[in-house]
Amino acid sequence: MEPTVLSSGFRYTSLPESYVRPETDRPKLSEVWELENVPVIDLGCGDRSLISQQIGDACRDFGFFQLINHGVSTEAAVRMQEVAREFFRLPVEEKMKLYSDDPSKTMRLSTSFNVTKEQVHNWRDYLRLHCHPLDKYTPEWPSNPSSFNVWHRATVNADQARMSIASFLCPHDDATISAPEKLSDDGSQAVYRNFTYTEYYKKFWSRNLDQEHCLELFKN
Repeated sequence: MEPTVLSSGFRYTSLPESYVRPETDRPKLSEVWELENVPVIDLGCGDRSLISQQIGDACRDFGFFQLINHGVSTEAAVRMQEVAREFFRLPVEEKMKLYSDDPSKTMRLSTSFNVTKEQVHNWRDYLRLHCHPLDKYTPEWPSNPSSFNVWHRATVNADQARMSIASFLCPHDDATISAPEKLSDDGSQAVYRNFTYTEYYKKFWSRNLDQEHCLELFKN
């Protein structure tokens, strides 16, 4: 079967069966509650310790936060969204030149998460770009549109698209990830074994999102 993407120009009138999750796997809307006071963290306050504490608290208690005084101009953010929309409006034949299911590629267009292993697909297309160092990776980036930047996109319903621009800060491939020594000073065994980022990356992309969290695969 030839690979395809959701942003093909075809307008769906109903959700394809391969994207329909069992009711037991769907979010329980009755358990969703509104949050009026989203944590706001000021990166310009000059107090690094306070910023670290606030980020830790927000991640633990809420799972997200908003940053202000981060140094990214409104103009740059708007332009990134414009470039993303320009790309996904390209003819599907043009976009599919970049398509790949190979997670080792440093630049690729793909869809869902792991279409070769999933039983139920995720309603999204995305473009993954390695960015650091820029002089190494930017020559691999798409040349169309001409003002290309870093982004990915997800469509959430038939009438309105949601744009997400994400930046992943990853360690070096050979970096060893391990628990701080002070957590096992009392002789207790670490919950997770040491592993390199390359090991984690390969396991992450070899599974599907319906399986257990990737970190669980490294338990002692």
